[in-house]
Amino acid sequence: MIFETIVSTINNKGQVNFAPFGIRKRKEFIFISPYIPSKTLENLKQTKCASINYLDDSSYFVKCIVGKKKFSKKKCLMIKGFFIKNTLSHDEVVVESVRKDKIRPIFKCKVVKQFNHKRFEGFNRANGALIEACILASRVKILEKKIILKNLDNLSESVLKTAGVSEKKNWNLIRSFILNATKKI
Repeated sequence: MIFETIVSTINNKGQVNFAPFGIRKRKEFIFISPYIPSKTLENLKQTKCASINYLDDSSYFVKCIVGKKKFSKKKCLMIKGFFIKNTLSHDEVVVESVRKDKIRPIFKCKVVKQFNHKRFEGFNRANGALIEACILASRVKILEKKIILKNLDNLSESVLKTAGVSEKKNWNLIRSFILNATKKI
């Protein structure tokens, strides 16, 4: 099973990077598979640790995709790094091993500590659609334009039916991002 999260890593200079990631879990391990090249890949190689942020607010995913990653953050307690201040919970992990791959190496990370910060209030279909749109946006360069636009159109129905003000604002942001990106295809 894949869990949609925001992975935060730092480089050797202490600069933080937030990136949306579908992670896998098995017992006390989390598997992160960043693309080559990526900041997350370089940071995991350099510092060998990360914070996995579990959020119910899709705006963080949208902001990562469109390049607006200035989030309020707090220092991790068990590793060098940061977690998102408004996260529901986060895991602090250390890299235990790396399986090499030409496209997406797999970092096997051991959970050092789990933290719960806020109560989960339930799902909103619009948030789910926004996360799917972010995944779609991250694949604009590898999918056909026709498929992207069809999927975007299908997702819009959930947003229009169930979104609040914030979700509508984020939908317009990610939709514009995708439409602009597909013009370049």
